[in-house]
Amino acid sequence: MATPRVESIALDIVAALDAITTGNSFEQTLSAVRRARIDWQDETPENGKVLVSQEDDETDTETQNIATDLTQRFELGALVLKSKNDATELDTLRNKVKCDIWKKLMTDRTRGGYAFNTIITGATNLEEGDLVGITVHVEVKYRISTTNPYAKG
Repeated sequence: MATPRVESIALDIVAALDAITTGNSFEQTLSAVRRARIDWQDETPENGKVLVSQEDDETDTETQNIATDLTQRFELGALVLKSKNDATELDTLRNKVKCDIWKKLMTDRTRGGYAFNTIITGATNLEEGDLVGITVHVEVKYRISTTNPYAKG
């Protein structure tokens, strides 16, 4: 069964996030999770867990003949849960998570050849109740065949 190009891109992002480990010269080990439910209620908060949300996409209306260019947005919400004994400042922990995600995603901007560019568009601090972390905003530019979203355009 064929996999849509956008799904291949999402899977590549998850694999990239899962490769962020202290053993691979990063500051911490992260673990990516895609949601099974809209409200994330099936996920238990854990330090280093990155919630990968695929957001609305955007179509470039000028490329509708043979190929269609699209921009797919992703929100990567990383939880930073520190122990009571950890003296590291919260902003320092968030900055390290953001920079590790940036470093890893930018090593292959083509998402395994499925896209032509990956752009980090910013980050937002996350503070909701006991949950603290950072959300990294990502856009992936890719192209599909106008008549077949499974194929490269």
